Amino acid sequence: MKLRDVRMSAIYFRSLTSHTRAVALGVFALSVLFVFGMAVYRGIDMSLFDQLPENLLSLIGVGFDADVASLAYNAIFSTYGALLLGGIAISIGAREVAGRERDGTIGLLLANPVSRGRLVVEGALALLTLYVVAGVVLFGVGLLAPQILEVSIAGLSIGGFVTQMVIGTLFYGFLALAVGAWTGKSQVAIGISSGALIVSFLGAGLLPLISGWEEFARLSPWYYINAGDPLRNGLDIGAVAILGSASALFVLLAWIGINRRDLLSRSVNIRILDRLRGNTFTAHLAERVAGRTLVSTIWIKTVSQFQVLTLMVAIFMFALMGLVMGPIYAYMGTTMSQLADSYPPEMLAFFGGGDFGTAEGFFQLETFGLVAPLAIMVVTIAIGAKSIAGEEKDQTLGLLLGNPVSRGYVLTQKLIAMFIWGIVVAFATFAGVALANLLFNLGMDYLNILAISVQLLLLGYLFGGLAVLMGAAFGRVGLAVSVSAGAALVLQVLNGMAEVNDGWWEKFTPYYWYSGTDPLNNGFSITGILILSVATGITISASYPLLNGRDLRG
Repeated sequence: MKLRDVRMSAIYFRSLTSHTRAVALGVFALSVLFVFGMAVYRGIDMSLFDQLPENLLSLIGVGFDADVASLAYNAIFSTYGALLLGGIAISIGAREVAGRERDGTIGLLLANPVSRGRLVVEGALALLTLYVVAGVVLFGVGLLAPQILEVSIAGLSIGGFVTQMVIGTLFYGFLALAVGAWTGKSQVAIGISSGALIVSFLGAGLLPLISGWEEFARLSPWYYINAGDPLRNGLDIGAVAILGSASALFVLLAWIGINRRDLLSRSVNIRILDRLRGNTFTAHLAERVAGRTLVSTIWIKTVSQFQVLTLMVAIFMFALMGLVMGPIYAYMGTTMSQLADSYPPEMLAFFGGGDFGTAEGFFQLETFGLVAPLAIMVVTIAIGAKSIAGEEKDQTLGLLLGNPVSRGYVLTQKLIAMFIWGIVVAFATFAGVALANLLFNLGMDYLNILAISVQLLLLGYLFGGLAVLMGAAFGRVGLAVSVSAGAALVLQVLNGMAEVNDGWWEKFTPYYWYSGTDPLNNGFSITGILILSVATGITISASYPLLNGRDLRG
């Protein structure tokens, strides 16, 4: 019995240690942003909030008596912070069961006297522990930063606010755990959970703006992160009960799911090339593409590995963030026109710029501001981080390099896959918005839609290239993902703050060259394209000497 308990604890502590770095980096980045944001927001004329309608104030989580402190807490913690913590929770939840199946390690664990159900419970407890600690750290930062910056937080409930935010983000991690336990596929778990996060984020923001639809916002899990205004009123017990019950249900579903199905084996995964070889009409072509050695199909294999994740993201961008946005704007056109004059441009910077009065401004806010960069980076950063570091982690890089190919050749093949899937996501975004424009007569210029889609692609390549660089330099997937995603978040927030406060640093962020020139209205920015292309080229080029200059991990 003691041996059993020790091994159970070993799984729990292994889960803790393997994910601590990602959570710690996320919390550190969020803490730095909070301090910087509060310092910047001290320069804002807070009287501009007096002109805003109540539903728009609720969209950014502030009240009529908004001050510097409440703006900083809501803009940084419950918007960017909740998105960041939700994304990290999804990554951890997908990893606990489905990731172990993908790596082929779950069979080794279950060969010990460890039940499947306890494996799920240990993983859930590890995720919960990490986020309790994260909440305590953020609570401390939330108390300390205002004291240093001499910003009053009188009447604010920092503890209740942080607690409700952490519980809200854990919801998505446990959802990923449940999907992964039922499917055994980490990419599916990440795709479904990330889609749920983005849809609920948009639903909580958009539905209150539509007359008669306000109550439907309660169907969005994101709604309960700020339900009851926890910053001013303290912890909302009803919201916490809903989020906590749903999270517990997901853990139960994960426990049921993993016990009801056969576990997947890495050896039975069927890739695109295998399907082509198995078809009479395409077998000959597949053999010609494959060549005489296995290494000639590295890019095809990599494309195949990320097909599920990328296609889910592409469908999401085409259908929901492109096509569906057309009738939403057409339906809300009158309301949007009325809101255009009352919503100050400074506040729109929180959501990537734009305005409510035009179709271009609406799509900039809802599609291209936050969601499109996040979507394409999910793909490019995932491929970039696993291009080299993933092969090292799986101990397959040595097998590839055992063939007569160089390290640089393998890296190039991996980059081809990232370039291909990046184009797919960017094109799906363009096609969805262009089709919405055509079907609902929105009057946007198709060439301008193409312009922002091309600049979106280059932005995705830049941060995907950063993930490649970190993976090539250190050989660690978690570090590559954390640094590249953290850099993307920090630069996005800095860009938004620059617009709010006329910061001199605005043109030093890649987001300015992505959308700061307003390509939906002004078309291609040649300068922006050149800057993003050169930055991406330098980042990727630096990966080759870094990979060639270090010893690979065993």
